[in-house]
Amino acid sequence: MKFLISLCLVLSAAAAFAKPKVSVFVSLTPAGSFTAVSEKPKGNLFKSGDSFTADKITVTIESLKTGIDLRDEHFWKHLNSTKHDKAVLTDLKATNGKATANLEINGVKKPVNISYKVAGEEVIASFSVKASQFSLAKAEYLGVGVEDDVKVEAVLPYRAK
Repeated sequence: MKFLISLCLVLSAAAAFAKPKVSVFVSLTPAGSFTAVSEKPKGNLFKSGDSFTADKITVTIESLKTGIDLRDEHFWKHLNSTKHDKAVLTDLKATNGKATANLEINGVKKPVNISYKVAGEEVIASFSVKASQFSLAKAEYLGVGVEDDVKVEAVLPYRAK
């Protein structure tokens, strides 16, 4: 019994110190997929009442890792990381599980609609974008292509405003 209580305390402490994270889910054609993950998003998410706001949240493109170095390099090159080294989300306004913001990738800024839920002291947000909307060329390597629709999920801690 003591072991179970200790395990619960350790897991609870680990959850309390969960890191912010951004995950990009990419589907491939004719089959397959990969996820690029960064544990280095920068910026502040604020809660005021039932609403959330953020002026600017950034992710350095080359902090997104897929687990395969060559795929990372191709991914970063495709996102034009040498010229535009960050993905930037600005003017986020959120309430009742829905949010709006502007997303800039490859120097192109587009509005995005975001869904979110609150989990403890964090917000788990998700949205989808079309890579082509950000002037990104169609990606293909050795006969494997990338689908235009990309899903993004972010886990961010928040602070009271």
